[in-house]
Amino acid sequence: MFGNLFEEDYSSVSSSQYGSGKKLKTKGLEPPAPREFTKLSGIRNQGGTCYLSSLLQTLHFTPEFREALFSLGPEELGSLEDKDKPEAKVRIIPLQLQRLFAQLLLVDQEAASTTDLTDSFGWTSDEEMRQHDVQELNRILFSALETSLVGTSGHDLIHRLYHGTIVNQIVCKECKNVSERQEDFLDLTVAVKNVSGLEDALWNMYVEEEIFDYDNLYHCGTCDRLVKAAKSAKLRKLPPFLTISLLRFNFDFVKCERYKDTSCYTFPLRINLKPFCEQSDMDDMEYMYDLFSVIIHKGGCYGGHYHVYIKDVDHLGNWQCQEEISDSAVNLKAPQNEEETDDPLVVLKAILLQEEANQIPVDQLGQKLLIKTGISWNKKYRKQHGPLRKFLRLHPQVFLLSTDESTVSLQRSHFPQVPSDPQSHEQIAHTLASEPPGLRDNISCPHWFDINDSKVQPIKEKDIMQQFQGKESAYMLFYRKATLQRPSEAQANPRYRVPCHLLKEMDAANVLLQTRRAECDSANSTFELHLHLGPHYRFFNGALHPAVSQTESVWDLTFDKRKTVGDLRQSIFQLLEFWEGDMVLSVAKRVPAGLHVYHTLDGDELTLGEAEIADEEDIFVWNGVEPWAPQKASSS
Repeated sequence: MFGNLFEEDYSSVSSSQYGSGKKLKTKGLEPPAPREFTKLSGIRNQGGTCYLSSLLQTLHFTPEFREALFSLGPEELGSLEDKDKPEAKVRIIPLQLQRLFAQLLLVDQEAASTTDLTDSFGWTSDEEMRQHDVQELNRILFSALETSLVGTSGHDLIHRLYHGTIVNQIVCKECKNVSERQEDFLDLTVAVKNVSGLEDALWNMYVEEEIFDYDNLYHCGTCDRLVKAAKSAKLRKLPPFLTISLLRFNFDFVKCERYKDTSCYTFPLRINLKPFCEQSDMDDMEYMYDLFSVIIHKGGCYGGHYHVYIKDVDHLGNWQCQEEISDSAVNLKAPQNEEETDDPLVVLKAILLQEEANQIPVDQLGQKLLIKTGISWNKKYRKQHGPLRKFLRLHPQVFLLSTDESTVSLQRSHFPQVPSDPQSHEQIAHTLASEPPGLRDNISCPHWFDINDSKVQPIKEKDIMQQFQGKESAYMLFYRKATLQRPSEAQANPRYRVPCHLLKEMDAANVLLQTRRAECDSANSTFELHLHLGPHYRFFNGALHPAVSQTESVWDLTFDKRKTVGDLRQSIFQLLEFWEGDMVLSVAKRVPAGLHVYHTLDGDELTLGEAEIADEEDIFVWNGVEPWAPQKASSS
């Protein structure tokens, strides 16, 4: 199906997403969005590449594969900078995989791009829009990697991690002669039709014998005649990572059409493969495997969509189910007691816990407080606790403000601890008693995520059962040996084992992203204000009218709405060098009768957003004591 789409071309490679580690190439003017609540990065769909994204995320969250790839340095793989040198051999596919994994680990963006990687495959734009089968992609990609890594220390990477062996035997019932044939496998393809689940399918394949008798006899070479015989297969060598493909797509020979089997097909979180293997003296734990990835297909046999459930073995992401966060948050519409709403820490924490991304602009935090409680910060808390932004600044142990103090999030230590799902405990309780602490921790703290192209969401372990059947159901299963232990240094450490040159490139990309976001944020946070200068206005017929020309009486000012009323006043002082005495700023409106002053801007600590100043707002600048001024400006 894929043909020669993975043929390595050492002479050509696309411009990288980050250039040579200095430049970021993005579509349009907006920089890519930062990572969301989970702190994990998705992968952007190029049009029809959801199957590729699901497989790449599975490989990325296989730390042993990722780190084995990272261990191959430029001295073995070459460098993309040397791609145009005639004598240089640049192994493009593993290099682009390294860079993609580094981006997924370290670059602060909602989703990474696979354009450079698919370019290294030789894919055209037509190929990017065409969906393929993820099972076949897995085999072809591994084959391309093996070919690309020939002659390097990573030549056996795929074989070492993923290849196993099966032994097929036929035993003659007459002479007891055993005929044996061994074959390698990269993944096991198991039946779904008329099978209840994975263990039943493996039992049929590697325990049940096929009997040759009656009109289906076997020709024994030793006996030199047709005899009764028994055929069986066993798993001889198990790889560290076991890939299982579910044969959900079948062909109906009566209707002459393909169909997808959507019947219920169970698979365990932990499986013991010993019954399906040749007898050996290995420890029982060597046969235990834990599920860590489920690639899911939604749709029919002629199209659909892929996404993947992945277990975050190294706890790189922020795992917390949103519904449980909401349950643990304070119900502000119906407070339990007066003390809860009197404590601004409790109230603001509850609002942030209910935010999907756990990060909102400070201006919106004030607005959500008003919506939730029916009372503004200024009226409820300002007198005792000061302005909202100042209060957040004084509690750094709880709230995390951005460098420009425009956004706020909750410190991770203040997220409620969510108990593990009881049903999950029941499923694995029988394995805990006899296992070492490292394994026990790995099972009892599952961090599962649903990665659907760009979006990453935490899920519960029990959600996996929803993929047993239906049009949206499991299609590929990935298990890892239960004895595989991760070092403590790798826990919650995305920089672990990432090569220095990639660390520098990703750090530079983050600096560039931060700069571009600040520039974009600043551009989106500025607006125009029309300053009407009091000394150039006269009051008659119930309104203010300019006494001189429009050019002299009205000045336009571009200003950052994240700044405070005090900052605005100071800027106007600097702009109007002729001004003497006090300065009062009032919101005004142009009406047919003239200029009407509505209310005075009080509270220099308020941002213009908090003061509800809008773009193109008219601001009347005066000293507050002119005889033609309104008797009393109404309060906002």
